Amino acid sequence: MVFNPTSNSIDTILSVPLYYTGLTDIAQVSEQENSWINYTLARDYHIDIPISLPPVGITWFLIK
Repeated sequence: MVFNPTSNSIDTILSVPLYYTGLTDIAQVSEQENSWINYTLARDYHIDIPISLPPVGITWFLIK
């Protein structure tokens, strides 16, 4: 879950470490149960998810 407490819109990259998940090559990510997007894990087992949040906005992600 990601929350933007500011009064400004935020566009950024969220780095998510997935080392202990058992995922090795590809992670599937869904924002608020929308369609699944495939991300290739980096060598250190993390993915970078681009996020865009409106002021005082909330979103959440499912990863499998």
